[in-house]
Amino acid sequence: MDEKLPMPTEQPAEEERTWRDVAQRWKEVGKQVKDLGERLGSAFREGWTTDEVTEEETRKLADRLRELGDRMDRAVDAVREEAKQPETKAVAKETWGATREASTDLLDELRETLSEGLEEVNKRVDDLMKKRKEKKAE
Repeated sequence: MDEKLPMPTEQPAEEERTWRDVAQRWKEVGKQVKDLGERLGSAFREGWTTDEVTEEETRKLADRLRELGDRMDRAVDAVREEAKQPETKAVAKETWGATREASTDLLDELRETLSEGLEEVNKRVDDLMKKRKEKKAE
């Protein structure tokens, strides 16, 4: 997991970015998404279960939703900025290439397996037809 990334980074040469660094970044994104989901769920439950909403509760909910909106804006901005980075673009391109290759390999293997399976089915049908003809001939 500590294998060096196959692209230049903006960091000094002695501190090359590793896959562990990339994983850590995505782990942070995951934490942010989880926190956002918990906050939104909490706000929803709070708003949903309240029979009578007081002015104070309404203000708190509005404040919380505003905080969520701000946090979401920051998260989107961070992702947008990261997406502009040359190394992120290179990783994305490499990832899409790997995905394309894996999909092609899978489809080739599936095509071959289906072809072999259909040949076997055809052979068995032919054998059954021969046996049936032989039985009728007797």
